[in-house]
Amino acid sequence: MNIPLSSYSSNGSESAAAAGLVMLLMVIYFAVVFAIVGVLYMGMFTKAGRPAWAAFVPIYNSIKLMEIAGRPWYWFLLTLIPFAGIYFSIVALHDLSKSFGKDAGYTVGLVLLPVVFVPMLSYGSAPYLGPAAGRQFVAYPQGYAPPFQQGYAQPPFQQGYPQPPVQQPNGQQYR
Repeated sequence: MNIPLSSYSSNGSESAAAAGLVMLLMVIYFAVVFAIVGVLYMGMFTKAGRPAWAAFVPIYNSIKLMEIAGRPWYWFLLTLIPFAGIYFSIVALHDLSKSFGKDAGYTVGLVLLPVVFVPMLSYGSAPYLGPAAGRQFVAYPQGYAPPFQQGYAQPPFQQGYPQPPVQQPNGQQYR
């Protein structure tokens, strides 16, 4: 049995054209996503007194975000470490939200829904308060610890048995 293969032969130009089209579409997609991310972070950069164009420079914007959060520039490199980078990114996002006066709940929003919470932080009414990482323990003044308080256990030992309140005869009250 002889099967003619000449009608199915190809020099690969169709495959190369398809791969080129896929690559072009990927470049356009990533350029649009990068422009949107740059616009979202641009408001945060201007609030913090950094130039707005810095939000569009790929590695420089991450270094400047660490600076806005109060972390050293090499924390950007720590976020690139597999698995440990997740921790460093969340800590940096927490410091970023603290720098704008937000709490831990806002950090959860920045981690889970950054498309919603980054524009709220960038273009909302939250002012930039300064780097949060340098002032972590400022709110807690040095002093003595409170006295020991009994938790949810049995009450502390008492001498004797508790007595009912003493009532005065004829309904008189103490003065």
